[in-house]
Amino acid sequence: MEKTINICPKCDGRMMLKQIDKTIGFKGENLDIQFETYVCEDCGLHVGTVDQTAFVQKLIADAYRKKVGLLTGREIREKREELGISQKVLAKKAGVGIASIKRWEKGIIQTKPMDTALRSAFTGRMVGNEYSGNSTFSIPRIKLVMKEFEKICRFEFLKDGDRLLFDAKYVWYADLLAYYLLGKGLTGATYAALPHGPQINNYRELIDEIRNADIEDAEPLTDEEKKIIVRVALTFPTKQSVIDGAHREEVFKNKRIGDSIPYTDASKLTEIQLDP
Repeated sequence: MEKTINICPKCDGRMMLKQIDKTIGFKGENLDIQFETYVCEDCGLHVGTVDQTAFVQKLIADAYRKKVGLLTGREIREKREELGISQKVLAKKAGVGIASIKRWEKGIIQTKPMDTALRSAFTGRMVGNEYSGNSTFSIPRIKLVMKEFEKICRFEFLKDGDRLLFDAKYVWYADLLAYYLLGKGLTGATYAALPHGPQINNYRELIDEIRNADIEDAEPLTDEEKKIIVRVALTFPTKQSVIDGAHREEVFKNKRIGDSIPYTDASKLTEIQLDP
């Protein structure tokens, strides 16, 4: 039922609640959505409440996800509930942080590699092996590794406002080298090829979590793992050197933007000596 709620802020006409159909351009796709908003009877101005605007944003996100073949927030929640598992359990199975699961269910769009990780988790396959280096994903351990690098490199990691442009590349090299030498990565992080080089998947969502993590919650580094971190730090003594090195790697250059970088690519690294 239509309902008058207020006066038009543009012409003082009467506002009526109406359901409208609209085609919206988003990330290169044309999306058809239907939603309720207030419309001025005189000038036709559309005005939405805060809740209506949030709902429309979620509609757009889910319409986009459906169009490009990603799980929607509702599908993620329903599949998780069908399996009778918590967000925490799903996060562990998918190799991501619990905050990512919460955001995706609420409407934030996941990347294609993360969508693949979710689908693998729903089919009962733990995301491990070549994509997380046979390790359990641990945010505190990512921070622990970065802090170990910080001691050796003598410059600050995880600075305020940082986007992990160099931090993540040091961890990427250490993870892959550990996988090559020890058969297991250090952090369980998954990586993707992004315009600025190899990067931790979902890094934008994880930066604050990594920065605020307690390294006391992380499994301590073994002597072998510390030696690997030292090797990476000595190979790339400056921030720019690790950025340049990562960009020269064929395992990065041969990937399309957004593609996952498996740990099995470790044997193809060229910018660091693999064997001691």
